[in-house]
Amino acid sequence: MHYTVKELLTLDEFREAEYIGTKQSLAKNIKGITVIDSPDISLWLNGGESILTSFFPVKDLNEEEMKDWMHELADKKISALIVKIPKEFDSIPKPVREVCRERNIPIISLPTAIPFIDIIYKVTRKIFNQDVEKLEYFREIHHRFTELSIQNVSDEVIIETLESLIGNPVTIYNELFKVIATTDKEVELFYESHKFQEEKNTKNTIFPIYRRFVIYPKLQDRECEQIMIPVTSVNQTKVMLVISAIHSGFSDFDFMAIENAATALSLNLAKKIAISEVEKKYKNEIIDDLLSGDIRDEDDIVERADNIKFDLNSRSAVVVFTLKFKSKKVTSEIRERYYNILNNNIDYYLKNAIVRERFNQVIVIWPVHSGQSNKKKEMDTIKRTLGYVINKFESTVREAKVYTGIGSIADTVHDLPKSHKEAQEVLDVNEMSYQHNPILSFEELGIYRLLYQFKHDNNRLKEFIPASLGRLLDYNKTNREQLIETLEMYLQCQQNVSRSADRLYVHYKTVSYRLDKIKEITQMDYDDANEMLSVQVGLKILEIMRKE
Repeated sequence: MHYTVKELLTLDEFREAEYIGTKQSLAKNIKGITVIDSPDISLWLNGGESILTSFFPVKDLNEEEMKDWMHELADKKISALIVKIPKEFDSIPKPVREVCRERNIPIISLPTAIPFIDIIYKVTRKIFNQDVEKLEYFREIHHRFTELSIQNVSDEVIIETLESLIGNPVTIYNELFKVIATTDKEVELFYESHKFQEEKNTKNTIFPIYRRFVIYPKLQDRECEQIMIPVTSVNQTKVMLVISAIHSGFSDFDFMAIENAATALSLNLAKKIAISEVEKKYKNEIIDDLLSGDIRDEDDIVERADNIKFDLNSRSAVVVFTLKFKSKKVTSEIRERYYNILNNNIDYYLKNAIVRERFNQVIVIWPVHSGQSNKKKEMDTIKRTLGYVINKFESTVREAKVYTGIGSIADTVHDLPKSHKEAQEVLDVNEMSYQHNPILSFEELGIYRLLYQFKHDNNRLKEFIPASLGRLLDYNKTNREQLIETLEMYLQCQQNVSRSADRLYVHYKTVSYRLDKIKEITQMDYDDANEMLSVQVGLKILEIMRKE
């Protein structure tokens, strides 16, 4: 609620006053009132005041000085100039009229018999009463929403209370703008018609408030004002409180109610996070026991598994996810945000999965519900869903790649540790291989399955490296790594020189020269299929040894 110029003119003292100004100026808000007692009065103004003057303090100013003086007042956004014409002036000075017209400042000319003190008293009392009214309303609203927080009510109750106070529908969205709760389904869907614009007169609020115009398809494409308040909790979890001005605009009292509702939602969010963290810790302990095989008390594990809705008699496979970021300078906030997006995508495509986050990994106990024993088809189903998860993630996130490892299907809960170990091995191989295959199962590891058994024993692994490749490894020249890279790519491209050159971004003759150099150093026979197989195995051993 504001005290406006229009309301000021209703006072008895203004019955014979002359109003000089526009219709729009009548709506200006009066934040105070003061008398000009010196030419430098602008130095003591806060802004928004109505100014009372007889021009006596500025009577000696010339036209340019009076214009400058008037512009200084206008810069303070005074709401009105209330004047009495003394005998020193025939009329309102021309520079004053010109600046007021230019800066849209209304002039109210009073009869000289009206005492300024009467006007000051009435306006001050009116503004004071409004401030008291606002304070009382704030106290009442604050008490009401505090009671709701103490009663531990749901978000739905909070936004329904807010709607009853402001008369407009309220919706809560998560960070992905999925509806959490709403008081009117017709305003859930909207699209923006103007850019975001921060509301200037609410910068001192606890929460930032943004105002914009949006279009509601379910309301016959009606365009309405909307305000949005991001509500962030202690761990940066965020929801959006959105109010649509379907029935009326927003007053100062509405913003008081909105801010208190946002505070209540923030407290609710903090409580949910605290509860969620406790539940998550309990759930993680159970998952860790299942994955490690620590099942000493069958009755206890049955009860605990039931609490997280995991069927111990179900068949499942362990799938491990990790993200590799293109930039090395990734903040913990960005990392957490991207892992949250990955978790949301997993939840979207796999409602009944048991998920555990650990050491920059997401571990999923993936349920298998085929009702058949054809494990190849079951694994194909897992891979297909995995493809959906990865494609959805990488279509929105360009800065990270998803790597996964799929363990074999566990027929009983006692097989889960084996599936988890296999999934981790697949992920390790996938990360160190030059071929990025985001969807790889343990059965597809091929020769790696054999070699991985000796991954911690370099001496045993070296026994499988053929002598010809060994000679290349012993070649102590600066271009050795370049030659090894060329050999790897040559074998990867089925010994096609042209394709190898394309993949290495070098000329065809460069690859040919390097291959000749390798042959000179190692005496390799590129036409001997058995030797080339041995070299391929040796290169894979190198990958494992480098990883170690």
